[in-house]
Amino acid sequence: MIVVWRILKFLAFLRLVNCDMAQLKAIDPNYGVTWMFMPDDTGTPHIVDLTEPNDTARSERRGNLNEDVNFYYYRQATRANGSRFRFVNDLATPLALDESYDPKLPTKFVIHGWMNSIKSPVSQNIKNNYLQKEDMNVIVVDWEPLASDAVYFRSAMSTRDVGRHVGVLIDRMVVDRGMDLNDVHIIGHSLGAHTSGFAGFSVTKGKVGRITGLDPALPGFTDQQPTKLLDPSDAQFVDVMHTCAGLLGHDKSLGHVDFWPNGGRVNQPGCSTLDDLVGACSHGRSYEYYAESIRNPNGFKAYPCKSMEDLRDSKCRTNAVPMGDPTPDTARGNLFLETNAKPEYGKGL
Repeated sequence: MIVVWRILKFLAFLRLVNCDMAQLKAIDPNYGVTWMFMPDDTGTPHIVDLTEPNDTARSERRGNLNEDVNFYYYRQATRANGSRFRFVNDLATPLALDESYDPKLPTKFVIHGWMNSIKSPVSQNIKNNYLQKEDMNVIVVDWEPLASDAVYFRSAMSTRDVGRHVGVLIDRMVVDRGMDLNDVHIIGHSLGAHTSGFAGFSVTKGKVGRITGLDPALPGFTDQQPTKLLDPSDAQFVDVMHTCAGLLGHDKSLGHVDFWPNGGRVNQPGCSTLDDLVGACSHGRSYEYYAESIRNPNGFKAYPCKSMEDLRDSKCRTNAVPMGDPTPDTARGNLFLETNAKPEYGKGL
């Protein structure tokens, strides 16, 4: 009976345009607190239970990080076929990272979100664009067994453990491979953004140079479900991009600088009401914008405005700051910009 009731609520949701969490709560106050629709990697919506499972259920699904988290290491020459390794948090166990790792090069960690994997566009597009541009170390964190839990809250809770696992790996790479933390950049989408924050927070050898949060997840990280969020203390520099704020993405400023393309909410240009039934299209725009910014560093110019309306009225089109990969670590505050409806998304204005 409750499934039928929720479907009826969803039908009401379909009639909304440019909806956000506040409008959905007007339909059902429990939306986004105890349940909601969430898209998987293909954009297919699922009803997910946001209530916290009991300790027994959580421990049963907690899994073995040594087995459930895989790392894929890439260099420019191995862009299409990286080497997979697992990390065991045991000093007696040799670090399995490929010997081709070069500590003199920048190191990028890419972390996907719910129902995603190494095969997902967020993992592949960012990795490929970096390595098409130049040689560097790219490590894609694949936590699919934990990220694909049908009980969304368990995946959200797993961000803590996965993030700490990544943080311990980073410490180990500093000691065993001479990695410079200043050259470490962690990029995470959705749940992966908070995982990135936990990773940075867990590093004990210093602070990583940069963390980029791409539309950090809102469900499971609301005021009603208090937990640690990605925040400026997690790295020397934290930049955040919001594209589905108030629905699937967080609606609070979480970094040293927060970018709000097209206002940061649904519907992002090119995302029709049908495409964005549960915010999947707008949520995914964050990693699409970011991946494009790697090869088009002048494409996304953002401005220090008070609102999107001020930007459109040309009240604040000065002191432009590039959004995405080329964002300087001196950027601060809330910045707004407009994008195109299809690639090239960057307007370059």
